[in-house]
Amino acid sequence: MDPFCDSSILEGAFYTTDNTMALYDAAPVVPGHSLIIPRRHVPDIIMLTDEEMLDMLETVKKIGPVIFSLYGDGSGSYDLTAQIGKYSGMTIEHLHMHFIPRRKDDDYQGSSDVYGQIEKAKRLGKEEYMNEVKRLREEMERQYGSKENGQ
Repeated sequence: MDPFCDSSILEGAFYTTDNTMALYDAAPVVPGHSLIIPRRHVPDIIMLTDEEMLDMLETVKKIGPVIFSLYGDGSGSYDLTAQIGKYSGMTIEHLHMHFIPRRKDDDYQGSSDVYGQIEKAKRLGKEEYMNEVKRLREEMERQYGSKENGQ
């Protein structure tokens, strides 16, 4: 079963729209590593409607400042990446983009092996994970002034 289609995934969401959700990665490569996922099950970005594509990009624009305020070093550096198709290393056949804030002192500085790091990342315990989700939700509310994301 696709974990991104299971309604329990919303537990980790800190921002949602009708088309998209942003959630904290359960095994972050670096602090702040988050996922942007379309709600409709599609394995490939080219299968998105124009509205879904725009919504995913607007979600990146909205969550970026929130992630930077909690986990950034002021550089505004990040990786935005997706693996698409069976030969890319895609492990969940549901489109998702990784938003990975980068810092001068992060563990894979100078390396472009993001996917190798993702495969090695340690899964957070439930309490630690939910604490990060709570921090992100609170910062979303602080920056945008309301619980507009339905949380």
